[in-house]
Amino acid sequence: MVEFNLLELIPVFLLFATMIWLCIYDFKYKAVPDYLLLLVFILSFFVSPFPFLDSLKYGMLFAGGFVLLNFVLTFYIQNIKSRIYKDESFKTQEALGEGDIPFIASMGIILGTFEGVVSLFLAALFAIIPSIYASFVKKDLQIPFIPYLFLGFLCGYFFDLEQLLKVYN
Repeated sequence: MVEFNLLELIPVFLLFATMIWLCIYDFKYKAVPDYLLLLVFILSFFVSPFPFLDSLKYGMLFAGGFVLLNFVLTFYIQNIKSRIYKDESFKTQEALGEGDIPFIASMGIILGTFEGVVSLFLAALFAIIPSIYASFVKKDLQIPFIPYLFLGFLCGYFFDLEQLLKVYN
């Protein structure tokens, strides 16, 4: 029988409750409050199975990677896509919201590099479905990314993705 220490489950419960609240908030307002992102970030260190410095390293790696990715994608949207489509509205559009990056850093803190990357890939796959739907319907929908990041995080947290991928390799 597995024994659970209630004190170890409290940060996990708080983390998941806050992440769910962020998902709901992001769906409704297409933005998330910084204090909830900070809470998720701090709780991530209590939930992480890695030593503090390793957790910090993974969080910085993921946050830094996505800051650079956001820069490149935003440059493409604002400079190249706006010229191709001759649409000035693209000049102010950004690829990722500011709330996505701390959430992604928290994923890295808890999941590490391999599981984190696979979880981010799954999140992108989950987010592509409504994006494709929006393009067929010809609607300009703003699709919040945090709910899909949370789905990817759940896959990485509850399933050993590295083992699953080795089975199919």
